[in-house]
Amino acid sequence: MEIKANVHSITKLKDYFFLVPDYQREYVWKVDDHVEQFLEDIDNEYDEAANQQQSYFIGSIILVENGGKYDVIDGQQRLTTIVLALCALRDLLNQHELDEKQKKYYKNIEEWLSDFDIETDETQVRLELQYEDSKDYLSKMVIDKRYEGERTSSIVKMQGAYECIKSHLLGYQDNGIDSLVSFARYFLTKIELVVIESENLSNALKIFETINQRGAGLNAMDLVKNLLFSEAKDAEFQLIKEKWKYITANLQACGEDQSPLRFLRYFMMARYHDGILREDEIYKWIISAEGKKATCYESRPLDLARELEKMSKRYSDLVNATMHKKDGGDYPTVTRIGFINKYKSRQHLILLLALKVDCKKEVIEGLAEQLESFFFFGNTLGVQAKYNERLFTQWAIKLRPVSTTEALTEVVSETILPYIQKTVGTFRQAFLSRSHWHYNPQYRQRYVLGALENTLLRQAGLPEKGMEFFDSLQIEHILPQTPKNDALPEEFPDRDNYNHTVSLLGNVTLLESTINQAVNKCNDLLGTWFSDKQTEYTKSNVISTALLNHEHSIGSNTQFNRAKGEYKYSFTEWTKKSISDRQQILLRLAFETWRVNGKRVDEVVSEDSEG
Repeated sequence: MEIKANVHSITKLKDYFFLVPDYQREYVWKVDDHVEQFLEDIDNEYDEAANQQQSYFIGSIILVENGGKYDVIDGQQRLTTIVLALCALRDLLNQHELDEKQKKYYKNIEEWLSDFDIETDETQVRLELQYEDSKDYLSKMVIDKRYEGERTSSIVKMQGAYECIKSHLLGYQDNGIDSLVSFARYFLTKIELVVIESENLSNALKIFETINQRGAGLNAMDLVKNLLFSEAKDAEFQLIKEKWKYITANLQACGEDQSPLRFLRYFMMARYHDGILREDEIYKWIISAEGKKATCYESRPLDLARELEKMSKRYSDLVNATMHKKDGGDYPTVTRIGFINKYKSRQHLILLLALKVDCKKEVIEGLAEQLESFFFFGNTLGVQAKYNERLFTQWAIKLRPVSTTEALTEVVSETILPYIQKTVGTFRQAFLSRSHWHYNPQYRQRYVLGALENTLLRQAGLPEKGMEFFDSLQIEHILPQTPKNDALPEEFPDRDNYNHTVSLLGNVTLLESTINQAVNKCNDLLGTWFSDKQTEYTKSNVISTALLNHEHSIGSNTQFNRAKGEYKYSFTEWTKKSISDRQQILLRLAFETWRVNGKRVDEVVSEDSEG
């Protein structure tokens, strides 16, 4: 492998004309992060009063020769920022009457930014961005000294970087034009980079791991893209380019285009790698013998690009469904996972991505339904997320061939169902002692209570309510949090014991805000507080709340009344025992609500299960 590596100051980069290929990612440096750090690092090294300035190394760029110009394989963020800095220097110098020496610096910067080519009769810019999002912004800034076109995401970042750099340089200009010129001299002659020239793209990609990058360099997603391009036949190149454009758009649609490694990591763990794969291991594994054999990217790069495109669409849709926060949506069951396992949760996507590419929506929703139950039991038991990931990577292997509901049922019977069944005894004990805050945040508390309510509604023959209805309700503590005059019933030995009892899940219910305002006044525990609350509870549209009034019923011998009797809703007083009894009711409803493969996990218990 032939490699040329040389240290060059910025001014020596005039020996090159750089191209950022259209398959490379856009400009992503953030003003308040990468750009300001770039300027701060230079300022820390630059000493205007020093007679002899020390050189400052800012990293490396990796190039591949392309028809007299050079494709930038890594370092384009840094190069783009350098060009923007030189544009800012030029524009500030252009505002002044310059002496002969200062004019030479101005001319040197202009010649660095562009050069007139006699053969083509055109001005060539030193750095040409070929990706679509750039919209010739940089070329127009170099040649026309302004840009008035479309403001894409990349252009917004470049404009922000230019303004940030220009504002920074004004600090030197305020000390006089000589101070600004002195900085320009340092910037051009003392800031250095290692320029690495590789004979081809494939070899260039192998170099990156040994380079200490600064800023937002290539990540594994970029490298996979470049791998596919390097292996593509001529006829496949344009197709892969189009596929990658859709991949980027899909990730952008779910807000993860700037941090694509989670998608790539989950994709590989779901579909190819057997076990946990860390982000910093992704590329190394892909180019390993095992990774090459699994992904077949060398022989079938277009096939992998097509799969990545389809899975990025599934991933994007499922991320958005998890974040949906309301009824409806394309994947309502996935949305429920967002309620039971928090909106920002993503681990379930490992298993949902593992399903075959051509599986139907109902199969994805079917698996999501099982996962909601898994997360409810796991969250009640306090299982840490890192343990779930280990399980999921094992289960993903079994889900890879699944494309039908029947096949899904079989795999779930071998994985999720026995796993939960083994915890039934521990779960029962844990649930009966759980406080409502164990299911924080509040939207999850409301969802848990709302799901139990819907189960009761189904069994009472009444229509279920939507998540938006439950999300509009308040958490009502039946035994009040603030008893009047702090007077407690005799069964509570002290305030700590009272507070613990008040927080139990069996002591809370959902209630409309208007009714809650009324019951908040019923806090004299030495009076008729509970019967007063019962009167208000009956007015609620939440039947599990209305049933706290033992006199509440509908008709005679109705399905509603039978459900009331089945669950033994008959509370004439509210004591520690009442709260314990209601927690038992909620436990029965929980087993009924969060089933696996349609089965109550407490009724079909495996031989080696607990309890």
